[in-house]
Amino acid sequence: MKRIIQLLLLSGGLICFLSGCSDQKTKLSLHAALTELKDLEGLVREAPLDSINSVRDRLLEVKKDLVWLGSDSNVVFVRSDALVIEELSKANRYLKDSPIRFAGIFQEIERCKTQVSGLVDVIESGAELDALGDSIDDIYIKRNVEIELEAVLKLEGVVTETLRLARLGLETNFSSREAIDSLLEVKRGQWARGVAKIVEEI
Repeated sequence: MKRIIQLLLLSGGLICFLSGCSDQKTKLSLHAALTELKDLEGLVREAPLDSINSVRDRLLEVKKDLVWLGSDSNVVFVRSDALVIEELSKANRYLKDSPIRFAGIFQEIERCKTQVSGLVDVIESGAELDALGDSIDDIYIKRNVEIELEAVLKLEGVVTETLRLARLGLETNFSSREAIDSLLEVKRGQWARGVAKIVEEI
């Protein structure tokens, strides 16, 4: 409920800027944005990043091994293997961009916090020039507040999607790991027997 209220404040803040609003309402929306950023950061930090990265790395290695084994004429894949490989590919798709996604989220959270806090300081101090020496007026504040509130709302969507993909990746890995490991073991066995047969014929 708390996050819903914050998002309503953010959305309401954007609408407010289109029609004009007081400094107090603007600051209220900016503080709601800061609270939302703190909550988003907490959600992301609660994610099992070590497990996500570990599973991702293992799946990539399994995929490489199966591709390599598949290039050997002694290794034969049958129709039933396709279902297992499909689950492997699905889990890989869910997790392959995880490191980049999470790193990007942390960077954007820090950027947004800096920008939003800076706008609050500008409004409260009544500053007339920004760090670049540009004049600060109502248009300047309206434009930058709107940009940052939209960025926070967009970030909320990115966090939600990233956590969803991570969850699906871990769930898919959990449900199919035994079958994937079994498939890899069988194909390695086929490859080893093929190599042994070639050695015997030499």
